[in-house]
Amino acid sequence: MELYAIRHGQSAANAIQAHAGWAQVPLTELGREQAAKTGELLKGMEFDRVIVSDLLRAKETAQIALPGRNFEQDPRLRETNVGSLQGRRVVELTAELGEEYVRRRLARDYRDYGGEDTHAHYDRVAEFMKDLESAPDDARIAAVCHEGTIMAMLCYVLHTDIPRNIIHVANCAVCAFKFGNGVWELGEWNETGSVKL
Repeated sequence: MELYAIRHGQSAANAIQAHAGWAQVPLTELGREQAAKTGELLKGMEFDRVIVSDLLRAKETAQIALPGRNFEQDPRLRETNVGSLQGRRVVELTAELGEEYVRRRLARDYRDYGGEDTHAHYDRVAEFMKDLESAPDDARIAAVCHEGTIMAMLCYVLHTDIPRNIIHVANCAVCAFKFGNGVWELGEWNETGSVKL
C-alpha cells in the first residue's frame, strides 16, 4: 500500500505567521498556486482513496490538486489543536506570554490554552495509520492534511519522536510512505516537483 501525504497550500494564517489549529482558514492566492503545481506533480496518478482533513485549507487544496475526485473527510487528519491561540500571531504571543509560551510552542503542548499536546495529536494520527494497514497491498491512497499531521505520520513510520523544529514540510509538499508485510517505509520526503513521483 502506498500513502501520499500532501500538505495544504499556504493558508491565510501561514502568510502572517499565526496559529491556525482547527480554524477554518482559507488558502491564499499563493496557496492556490501551490496546490495547482502539486496537481501537476500528481497528474496521471490514480488513487483508490483520497482522504482529507475536514479543515478548509486542506479541502481547498484537495479540490485544486486533485480535481474531480471524490474525497472522504477525516477529522483525525487535523492539525494540532491550539485552543485559544487560534488566529493569533506568533510574534504577538511571544511578546505577551513570554518564555512560557515559547517553551510550550516548541514542545507543541497547547493544553494550558485549551488545546492538545503532541502526544494527543500523535495518537489521533496513529489510529488513522493503523486503519490504513488493512488496505489492499496494491492500494494507493492520498491524504491531504497538515504539517503537524505529516510529522506525526513520520514518527509513526519510523517508531521515534522527531522534534518539529529540526525538520520541515513545505506547503503543498508530498511525502510518500509504503506499507507491506507489516512494515512501514519512508519513500519521498518534502517533494515539491524536482522529481516525478
